[in-house]
Amino acid sequence: MDPRLAQLLQMTSLYGTLAKFYEHRDPRLHMYFYELHFKYENQLVQLYWQLQEQHMGSR
Repeated sequence: MDPRLAQLLQMTSLYGTLAKFYEHRDPRLHMYFYELHFKYENQLVQLYWQLQEQHMGSR
């Protein structure tokens, strides 16, 4: 697996878990971690498709 993709998966998972944890405990922290989760999730999807295009182009 591409190390950049692995790092983004880790960050997306971490911030998603923290956002879920704070969902009913602290709305401010929930939104803080959710925004980070959303940011890394978007980067993850973008990189995934870039890597897919590169892989398909090299065939």
